[in-house]
Amino acid sequence: MSDGFPGPQWSASWIGFDPHPSRELGFFAFRNRLVLPRRPESFPVRVSADQRYKLYVNGRLVAFGPQRGDELHWFYETLDLAPFLQEGENWIAALVWNFGRSAPMAQHTARLGFVFESLAYHDQLNTPGSWEAAWLPGWDFDMLQSSPSHHYAEVGPGERVDGRMHAFGWETGREVQDLDWRKPFPVSWAEDRGNNSGGTPWSLIPRSIPLMEYRLRERAPVVRRGFVGDCPDAPLPSDRGALSLPIRLRPGSKVVLDYEELLCAYPRLSVRGRPGDRVWITYAESLWNLHQPGQWWGQAGKPHRNVVEGKQMQGYQDCIVLGEAPLEFEPAWWRTFRYLSLEVEGSEEAEVSSLEALETGYPYLVESSFEADDPWVAPVWDLCVRTAKRCAGETYFDCPYYEQLQYVGDTRIQALIHSCLSRDRALQRNAIDAIGWSLMENGLTQSRYPSRQPQVIPPFSLWWVVMLYDQMLYDRLPDRRWLDAVPGVLEAYERLAEDTDHAFWMFGDWVPGWEWGTPPGGVGHPMHRLLLEVARVAHRRLTDGAAGRDVSAPLDEWQGVEAPPADCEHSHALYGVLRRMAGLSAPAWPGRELSQEGVARCTYYFSYYKHLAMRPENYMEAISDWRGMVEHGFTTCPENPGNTRSDCHAWSAHPILGFLQWVAGVTSEGVGWSRARIEPHPGGLRRFAALVAHPLGDLVVRFDEGKLDVETPVEARLVWRGEERMLRPGSHTIG
Repeated sequence: MSDGFPGPQWSASWIGFDPHPSRELGFFAFRNRLVLPRRPESFPVRVSADQRYKLYVNGRLVAFGPQRGDELHWFYETLDLAPFLQEGENWIAALVWNFGRSAPMAQHTARLGFVFESLAYHDQLNTPGSWEAAWLPGWDFDMLQSSPSHHYAEVGPGERVDGRMHAFGWETGREVQDLDWRKPFPVSWAEDRGNNSGGTPWSLIPRSIPLMEYRLRERAPVVRRGFVGDCPDAPLPSDRGALSLPIRLRPGSKVVLDYEELLCAYPRLSVRGRPGDRVWITYAESLWNLHQPGQWWGQAGKPHRNVVEGKQMQGYQDCIVLGEAPLEFEPAWWRTFRYLSLEVEGSEEAEVSSLEALETGYPYLVESSFEADDPWVAPVWDLCVRTAKRCAGETYFDCPYYEQLQYVGDTRIQALIHSCLSRDRALQRNAIDAIGWSLMENGLTQSRYPSRQPQVIPPFSLWWVVMLYDQMLYDRLPDRRWLDAVPGVLEAYERLAEDTDHAFWMFGDWVPGWEWGTPPGGVGHPMHRLLLEVARVAHRRLTDGAAGRDVSAPLDEWQGVEAPPADCEHSHALYGVLRRMAGLSAPAWPGRELSQEGVARCTYYFSYYKHLAMRPENYMEAISDWRGMVEHGFTTCPENPGNTRSDCHAWSAHPILGFLQWVAGVTSEGVGWSRARIEPHPGGLRRFAALVAHPLGDLVVRFDEGKLDVETPVEARLVWRGEERMLRPGSHTIG
């Protein structure tokens, strides 16, 4: 290749540690010594592993991966190691681990494996080459929890590091403990997807998204006091005092640190103490009220998130067993936390001499903005943007603390948010592809993907169809294979009405009284019937877009769809969405009828569709719950109202869309956003300024005391004060 990077064919092979996969669970080291006559200007390599790896050159972390996929779509990274190499001796090393079935649900696996290919040093660096492998003693994994959890959690195990036997320095050939280095076990050759001979379990494809962030958080946490188990005479500052190092941990006491916002980060600390004593690290989104007799654990609740007094620290954990030397610990996988606690289990005091947080996640560019004269706009915007970023990694996550799974219902909203906040489209495209990979023989997608364990929520298959419609409007026409799959999805959903006993999980929303979130009647409920019509409209729009026809022209064949009964907000929300997508007149929101007792009401998730349909005159009143989140100390949007499980759930971050799509009124009505629609609704706001990152430039809408200014990089349809006009690209002032 002209750029000096490897081509599609592999000359390297997959290697492992042991012929028997059952002996390959845990943490393993792979390394290679390389002597260079001079430092190269370029040193391209390709690398992947099963399940995960961290790649080091001369002790410096270069990258971690691979991007999550499945066995038929196993990602590899292409990296340039030149900035990390030096003249003379170099060590290229990889930490590779496999947790088997204990891994996060989103993490697929065939068996432990590592593959490395170099363009320049084939014989030495292409696995197996001169690589050596060793099992890392003193580093293990386990499901560690400070107390029993009744919440569904699938983010993988905690880690247990024993400093009495852990091998430090192996990455640079200077380990202080002897390791049993051996020649690696040859697993199979490496092949790209499409070249498969049947002799390898991994079909390799190139990484489709940028590398994840790995950056030091400069802002230190504060120490919190007054929680259950706090030691009043501990040598710590008063509540919210600044963290001062070293931290002295007394046996039987606990130190709770507050990072003052929810993080996705690798904690890194250095600790020493009596050999054999244990230091426990516990991670939590917030502290919990005390469990009451006869009360389910989850019902104890998590009131105001800033308050710790009288509450207890509960969550998943890592454990450090102290050795003779100070131990520096950083888990292989990142953790989610606002609160982090440290406690020593033993007979003597332990000392933490350093403590850092290295934040990670998708390199999420926020290129759009929204400002207004209402003082609540900025904190609600920040709350929702932080949520969107924390729920974006190698895939979109429903929630980073509990699941880290890419559910279609959540992801449709997340991808829309991302497309309005940024010109980047990589993660949105990856999401559509990943869900497409999950298509089953019956025509439906799985509800979430990647996922080792299949789960089917048929309405989510329809939301995937709507995601393709979104991609057409805000990015490009979808891949032909996905367009061709849509009729099969619609037919599969229609067949469910004929076989309701095998309709899978007809989840709609977490409405109190709906068992497992399923509306009465399941597939026959008006909510689910209307969602099918929404997906049919999306399919029609996709067909028109692929044929070069106008994708905003009214679709009169949907005029005959009747309004649903006024006993469910969700049905009316989807009825309004249907009319909007079909280019038909917006129905009036039956507010009086839907305010009656017994009506099924939208939770935070479905409120996005409710707001689209109800067309609120004052959007700030419609999102009063989000003001309440800020007032109650949330730094991200929770999953549900009340005693919620998750404090960070991406489907609740949709006020970003409300500000940009409803208040500023900026949407797309052309393939690839070739034509914009601008229909502002300032409501009670006297002033607002919206900047939307359009792929061709900034689209700006400013409103100030009745005057509207618009800057658009593409033709735009302006709907304002009952009039409609077409705007050419450029700047416009409307009095």
